[in-house]
Amino acid sequence: MTVQAQFLTKKWEISQEKVMSISDFSYNSGVKTETAKTSGGRDKIVSKGYDADTMSFSYVVNKNAGCDPEKEFSDVKLLTGKIGPFLIGGARFGALKWRLISVKPSDVQCMPTGEILSMKITLNFEEPGISKNSKKSGSKKIGKKATLLEKMKSEKGIKK
Repeated sequence: MTVQAQFLTKKWEISQEKVMSISDFSYNSGVKTETAKTSGGRDKIVSKGYDADTMSFSYVVNKNAGCDPEKEFSDVKLLTGKIGPFLIGGARFGALKWRLISVKPSDVQCMPTGEILSMKITLNFEEPGISKNSKKSGSKKIGKKATLLEKMKSEKGIKK
């Protein structure tokens, strides 16, 4: 058995009994910026902290590949809102922790009896602790990255 990725108790694995691998992987990281005019009349871009990192991916669950689509969808829905590290190949990926913010089924294939044979499940994650919609500039709650940076600066005696 090879575990491709893991979030909390959920494992995406490839084995002789089960094939469930991630695809359509997307990751986004950035900074909040603001444009201000300098005394010379030029535009100056000012960094206002970090945006929350986001990540999404899809995976297909299929009865023929050893997975029960209905049970898989129910199980992963229970993880919505939970926070934990995301591992790829056994190593932490991206942010220290992630929050699963949405679970979306698509491409559902059913038997005439209504039994679900397969579906594609898309998961969206967001780095917790950084509000994407914060309208306050200069807010002190700007996340772990900035907090670690501030801590390092204070230890070295560097002022803002």
